[in-house]
Amino acid sequence: MKLRIGVDTGGTFTDCVVIDEDGGIHSFKELSTPKDPSVGLYNVIKKAADFFGRSTREFLGELDFFAHGTTVATNTLLTGTGAVTGLVLTKGFRDSIEMRRAHKNNIWDLYLPVPPPLVPRYLRLGVDERVDCQGNIVKPLNEDDVRGACRTFKKHGVTAVAVNLLFSFLNEVHEKRIREIVREELPDVFISISSEVLPQIREYERSSTTAANAYVGPKLTVYLETLEQRLKDDGLGRAFYVTASNGGVMTADTAIRHASATLLSGPAAGAVGAMYFAELLGSPNLILMDMGGTSFDVTLIHDGGVTLSTEGEIAGYRVAKPMIDIHTIGAGGGSIAWMDSGGMLKVGPASAGSDPGPVCYMLGGDAPTVTDANLLLGYLNKDYFLGGEMQVDAVKASEVVDEHIAKRLGMSVPEAAYGIFSIINQNMAGAAKVVSVQKGHDPREFALVSAGGACSIHACKIAEELGATKVIVPKAASVFCALGMLESDIKLDNVKTYNGVIPGIDLDDFNKVITEVEEKALSELLQEGVEKERATLLRHLDMRYAGQHHEVTVDIPSGCVIDEKHIAEIAEAFHKVHEKLYTYSTPENPVEVMSLRVTAVGSVDKVETAKQSPMAQKKQEAGKISDAFKNKRKAWFPKADGFADVGGLNETGGFVETSVYDRNKLVIGVEISGPAIIEERITTVVVHPGWKLTVDSFENIIMEAE
Repeated sequence: MKLRIGVDTGGTFTDCVVIDEDGGIHSFKELSTPKDPSVGLYNVIKKAADFFGRSTREFLGELDFFAHGTTVATNTLLTGTGAVTGLVLTKGFRDSIEMRRAHKNNIWDLYLPVPPPLVPRYLRLGVDERVDCQGNIVKPLNEDDVRGACRTFKKHGVTAVAVNLLFSFLNEVHEKRIREIVREELPDVFISISSEVLPQIREYERSSTTAANAYVGPKLTVYLETLEQRLKDDGLGRAFYVTASNGGVMTADTAIRHASATLLSGPAAGAVGAMYFAELLGSPNLILMDMGGTSFDVTLIHDGGVTLSTEGEIAGYRVAKPMIDIHTIGAGGGSIAWMDSGGMLKVGPASAGSDPGPVCYMLGGDAPTVTDANLLLGYLNKDYFLGGEMQVDAVKASEVVDEHIAKRLGMSVPEAAYGIFSIINQNMAGAAKVVSVQKGHDPREFALVSAGGACSIHACKIAEELGATKVIVPKAASVFCALGMLESDIKLDNVKTYNGVIPGIDLDDFNKVITEVEEKALSELLQEGVEKERATLLRHLDMRYAGQHHEVTVDIPSGCVIDEKHIAEIAEAFHKVHEKLYTYSTPENPVEVMSLRVTAVGSVDKVETAKQSPMAQKKQEAGKISDAFKNKRKAWFPKADGFADVGGLNETGGFVETSVYDRNKLVIGVEISGPAIIEERITTVVVHPGWKLTVDSFENIIMEAE
């Protein structure tokens, strides 16, 4: 039996999706193990193997495809626990990484903090050399300077070295020679050179990205090399892929060289899953919301596609690798509720994670969290947490919420819990507005996709905050990112700075450069094990009006020689994109080309999902709504218009006897009006008052405002 598997390591849970040879989707969860993420990964693999009646070795031996989303690089950057890093640069430019772009996110804040540079000044060392803006060597490299820098690095315990020289994107010879010398002098250090990590114009972006690559590289290297070797020793016979922030996957070897490309690894796979979902349902405009234990990730899908950005920041550090435009905030099931100095209730961004986790987990947590609040409100079933595999303590959660929140606010415990619930909803709605309203999109015109283990409890209330009227809960909602990995193609990004002006661009030279970059991109893709007939090369240009400071990326025709007709179409496309983003265009002004991008894509086999599976058809014919009914339990809802006549509510709200259903037994086409609770082993859906639930032919839950 050939199986395909995706494993996503998250803050609280490690998610696993297995696709069998019949297209069946099977999902599994285990607590994450932050000290060693591979432990959680192996735990969830063992659970999957047990389900299929296999030993771990037998299970790994039957895998046809293995993709892994890892938070190792992201967490390393967020927590500041990366390698002691040295930076070699052109003499006289040691402070460019600290000067940044001289831009402030808030020009009115005189005390706006910036993160400390990843490389301290005493480890940023200049060497004598110079390449001019045409790529000509005007001053040879002083190799003694490089060896002197290595001696300094050794003295200070440097374990990673970044190299970023002026105009190295035009001529990389000095950077490559520096790498050779560093390997001679410091054979055990991790080395990143900018001409390979990000060979494009703009000194700060190139320097910051290369430094970040070096900073997270050693820890990611140890993790991936150790994990891959262990998997192979335990029977894995196929390539081991790692998801990247551009929405693709790459081999572990490539991920190690381009460590910064694995930032936002898991959430990017979720966005790929949302694009697949948009095509599957014929709903091209979606807002994907993924709420896990630690974070809330939101991505906008417009016309069936996502926006790729090269202006991303992680923890305040610029990473100019192409990455899916994902907005992330600290809002998850483990987000901690706390009181500020003014007596205001706050939730997040700090999280209890999986260690010690929420109070109710009984693992040592002592701060109230969103999960504790959801348990006290009756939304979560204390006897069916993780399908009954995990015991939770509602009494302890109540005591902590009472002590830390309720007594200080003069509220009952349920009212305080609902306050926590409401504030986290507002925080998440605000994040959704960043990718929609702030980008010129009206969220009322989008359906919300609820993913992650915790999101579907909150989804209706987030939609109300946004004015949206439709929420889709996928069949594999709680492991959506892991499922998205199995829809991801192998994808490698290549960039080359190319300066030209439209009209008047030299077409012969332009096409020559395109050919060179495409040959390099295709060669790298074939090295990933991709068959040539499965390879596709996509072209993009970074463009701006002459004199502008920032550029936008425009798709251009692929697989052909660019001629004057194409140039006119490219210019027109740029004007349209610019007007959409900035509300104006000036076609009378010349357009400047800054960089050429080529994305090499190697297609992988996708999950085939029938319009209605035989199992779903059988359930529809034989099932009844009464078969799905489990019981009733008390859940707390606020007093609101159209819900005031329900018994049990006081002036603010109260506990209401609420019907609970087994999701696996819901009949396709069924209609259920809120309030109602839908349970499955690894997620819970709450249909809030004023909302109606149906089940579509793909067995997805559709909730719409009544």
